[in-house]
Amino acid sequence: MSPKTQAIHFPQLVDTEEAARLLARPPSTLKRWRYENVGPDWIEIEGRVMYDVAVLLEYVKRNTRFVSVRAARR
Repeated sequence: MSPKTQAIHFPQLVDTEEAARLLARPPSTLKRWRYENVGPDWIEIEGRVMYDVAVLLEYVKRNTRFVSVRAARR
Protein backbone atom coordinates (compact mmCIF):
# COMPACT_ATOMS: atom_id res chain seq x y z
CA MET A 1 0.00 0.00 0.00
CA SER A 2 1.20 3.48 -0.71
CA PRO A 3 1.27 5.99 2.15
CA LYS A 4 -1.81 7.72 0.75
CA THR A 5 -3.94 4.56 0.77
CA GLN A 6 -2.87 3.14 4.14
CA ALA A 7 -5.58 3.05 6.73
CA ILE A 8 -4.95 5.17 9.78
CA HIS A 9 -5.04 3.15 12.99
CA PHE A 10 -6.41 5.06 15.95
CA PRO A 11 -5.93 3.54 19.38
CA GLN A 12 -8.90 2.36 21.36
CA LEU A 13 -8.97 4.86 24.21
CA VAL A 14 -10.64 4.46 27.60
CA ASP A 15 -10.93 6.88 30.50
CA THR A 16 -9.29 6.44 33.90
CA GLU A 17 -12.29 4.67 35.40
CA GLU A 18 -12.40 2.06 32.64
CA ALA A 19 -8.62 1.61 32.68
CA ALA A 20 -8.78 1.09 36.44
CA ARG A 21 -11.52 -1.49 35.99
CA LEU A 22 -9.45 -3.34 33.38
CA LEU A 23 -6.43 -3.36 35.73
CA ALA A 24 -8.51 -4.24 38.81
CA ARG A 25 -7.28 -1.14 40.63
CA PRO A 26 -9.11 1.90 41.99
CA PRO A 27 -8.98 5.03 39.80
CA SER A 28 -7.04 6.79 42.58
CA THR A 29 -4.19 4.32 42.06
CA LEU A 30 -3.88 5.27 38.39
CA LYS A 31 -3.94 8.95 39.36
CA ARG A 32 -1.13 8.33 41.89
CA TRP A 33 0.85 6.34 39.31
CA ARG A 34 0.61 9.28 36.89
CA TYR A 35 1.86 11.64 39.61
CA GLU A 36 4.74 9.26 40.44
CA ASN A 37 5.42 8.66 36.72
CA VAL A 38 4.99 4.90 37.05
CA GLY A 39 2.38 2.50 35.68
CA PRO A 40 1.09 2.39 32.11
CA ASP A 41 1.61 5.29 29.73
CA TRP A 42 -1.35 7.61 29.29
CA ILE A 43 -2.53 10.19 26.79
CA GLU A 44 -3.71 13.64 27.77
CA ILE A 45 -5.87 15.47 25.24
CA GLU A 46 -7.16 18.91 26.20
CA GLY A 47 -6.93 18.07 29.90
CA ARG A 48 -8.62 14.67 29.62
CA VAL A 49 -6.56 11.62 30.57
CA MET A 50 -7.08 8.55 28.41
CA TYR A 51 -5.42 5.16 28.15
CA ASP A 52 -4.80 3.09 25.03
CA VAL A 53 -6.17 -0.42 25.61
CA ALA A 54 -3.20 -1.92 23.72
CA VAL A 55 -0.80 -0.12 26.11
CA LEU A 56 -2.72 -1.45 29.11
CA LEU A 57 -2.48 -4.99 27.73
CA GLU A 58 1.26 -4.59 27.14
CA TYR A 59 1.64 -3.25 30.70
CA VAL A 60 -0.09 -6.34 32.07
CA LYS A 61 2.10 -8.62 29.93
CA ARG A 62 5.31 -6.85 31.08
CA ASN A 63 4.29 -7.22 34.71
CA THR A 64 3.11 -10.83 34.57
CA ARG A 65 5.26 -13.03 36.78
CA PHE A 66 5.65 -16.77 36.38
CA VAL A 67 6.45 -19.21 39.14
CA SER A 68 9.97 -20.51 38.83
CA VAL A 69 10.67 -24.21 39.18
CA ARG A 70 12.91 -23.63 42.21
CA ALA A 71 10.30 -21.50 43.98
CA ALA A 72 7.61 -24.10 43.33
CA ARG A 73 9.69 -26.86 45.00
CA ARG A 74 10.01 -25.04 48.33
